[in-house]
Amino acid sequence: MYFVEDAQTAIEHIYRISRKAIIISIDELTEEYIKNFVVPVYDHSKIMLEDAIEDYFIIGWTFSSQGIHIRTRMIYIEQKN
Repeated sequence: MYFVEDAQTAIEHIYRISRKAIIISIDELTEEYIKNFVVPVYDHSKIMLEDAIEDYFIIGWTFSSQGIHIRTRMIYIEQKN
C-alpha cells in the first residue's frame, strides 16, 4: 500500500471480499525513506484497526541503497460471520 493514498478505503474493500480472515503487513516508512523514494509513497503503519486479533511490529527489511531499516506491522483480523 505504499502508493495508495487512501489506505482506509483499500482496507474496507479487503474486508468486503475476505471470507474468513485477513493478514495485512504494512511497512513503517521513515521520513528519510519517503523523501528519497522516486515516486510519492505513504506511511500507513499507524492506521487504527479496532478488530485486530494480533497487531505487532517485526524487523522488516533494509532499503539497501540508503541503508534505512524498515519495521513491518503485522495485523491479523478474523471476519465476523
